[in-house]
Amino acid sequence: MMNAPIRILLADNQPLTAAGLVHFLEAREDASILDEVFDREQLESLLEKHKPDLLITDYNLANYITPDDLRIVKEISPATNILVISADDNKGTILDVLQLGVKGYLTKACSREEIMMAIQSTARGEKFYCHKILDIIMEKHFSSEPETFDASILTARETEILTLIAQGKSTQTIADNLHLSPHTVQTHRKSIIRKLNIKSPTEFVIHAIDFGLIKPK
Repeated sequence: MMNAPIRILLADNQPLTAAGLVHFLEAREDASILDEVFDREQLESLLEKHKPDLLITDYNLANYITPDDLRIVKEISPATNILVISADDNKGTILDVLQLGVKGYLTKACSREEIMMAIQSTARGEKFYCHKILDIIMEKHFSSEPETFDASILTARETEILTLIAQGKSTQTIADNLHLSPHTVQTHRKSIIRKLNIKSPTEFVIHAIDFGLIKPK
C-alpha cells in the first residue's frame, strides 16, 4: 500500500522557481502541495491552517521571508520540517540559517532527483544537504587555522547557559529553567560572546561541541 503523499507548503515568491516546483511536484503521487505563501504575512496563518509535513522555502528574496521568520515555524507547527532551496552564497548567513531548525538545504542549481531526495529525507526529519552546503559546514568546523578552546574561561553559570543556547533554547526558556531573569541571562550571554569572541549564533553550537557540552547531531 502506498504511503500518504508528503504534504507541502511552498514559500518561494520567484515566479519561475515556484512554477517549476509546482509543475514538478504535481506530477508526482508521493507529494502534494497544500498551498503557496505569496507574502511573508501569510506564513504563520498557512502554517496554522495546514500543519504541513514540509515547508519548502527561500529566505533570501527581497521583501519576503527572512531567517527570523523561520524561527517561528516549529512553534506554530512542531511536526513541520524545513527544506531551504536558495541561491544564497553568503557562508555566514547559510551557517546561521542551519541553526534555525532547518533540516534540509539545497542550492537552486540542484537537479530534480536531488530535490526529490531532499524532500523525502527532510519530510522524515532527516538532514539532507547538497555538496556545496556540506563543504561550507566542514570548512567552518574544521578550519585550517588551529584554535584552542578552554572551557575553564567560563564560569559554571556561563557554561550552563552556553549549553542551553547551543540546544536552541530561547532567552525566556533559559531564564525559566535556571530561575533567572531574562536580563541576567542576557548579561551572561554577552559575557560568553566577549570571552569566546563569538561572531555568529552558529559559533555557540561549535564552541559547545568543542567543549564537549553537546554532541554533534
